[in-house]
Amino acid sequence: MPRLAPKELKLEAKEREHLEKLINRHTTEQQIALRAKIVLLADEGENNREIARKLKISRKMASQWRERWIAGQKSEIEITERIKDAERSGAPAKFKPEQILKLFKLACDDPKNYERPISHWTGRELAEELVKQGIVESISPRQVGRLWEEADIKPHQSGYWLNPPPDPNFGEKVNDICQAYESAILGEEKGEKTISLDEMTGIQALERKAPDLPMSQGKIQGREFEYIRHGTQTLIASFDVAKGQVICSTVGNTRTEADYLGLAEKKLKLLRRKDSSRIKDRQNTGK
Repeated sequence: MPRLAPKELKLEAKEREHLEKLINRHTTEQQIALRAKIVLLADEGENNREIARKLKISRKMASQWRERWIAGQKSEIEITERIKDAERSGAPAKFKPEQILKLFKLACDDPKNYERPISHWTGRELAEELVKQGIVESISPRQVGRLWEEADIKPHQSGYWLNPPPDPNFGEKVNDICQAYESAILGEEKGEKTISLDEMTGIQALERKAPDLPMSQGKIQGREFEYIRHGTQTLIASFDVAKGQVICSTVGNTRTEADYLGLAEKKLKLLRRKDSSRIKDRQNTGK
């Protein structure tokens, strides 16, 4: 018995152009690109068996997306929507958008405002508060956690920030610093040096209790978990603004005014030594 020929599929020029662009676009999902290829081959007169063989898919899949495309053409559905998955029917959403928004607002509020002696919300505490306020009839801590995760809300975490005191002369100071940096290169050409002195405190001096294990095929590098503390260190360094180089640096347990002074004197000695060397070079060359 001869096989029935599949339904004829014909594309308009704009439809073919749209599908070809989808296939060539790097951001197109693989399954969308595959369905676009099925439709294009069907338009070229290939039957379902030939399409399945060329694309290494089942004949059922080739037939399914041929039918879906033809149905979409008749219903005048937007081109890309014809090769997307149909919306699945499932259980209705358990919480209304208004309830979820109120959950997010509570999560961003201080728990102490609701007479809860905790510093950060937990899933259990927030679930209890939602029920207490009548926002929802019931909700589990796990559901609260899932909604937090979807909205990228992390009430269990906190970070420090510095609130600087107001400085009426802030703009003037910034302007002075910027001018100093701008004139550094011109000063360098005249033999002047612009040096920036800064510090980094609280650097942990840690020593691993055991050496690292080398990486090997199928295994990443292994690093000892435990370490030995050697206190904290303070790094003080001077920066040649014109050349963009660190010139002198010291590392110590603490930072005092004497440390700054010592580094400044060290830098001056180094500059004087370089200047005297240049003078000798000029004398030797007769310049």
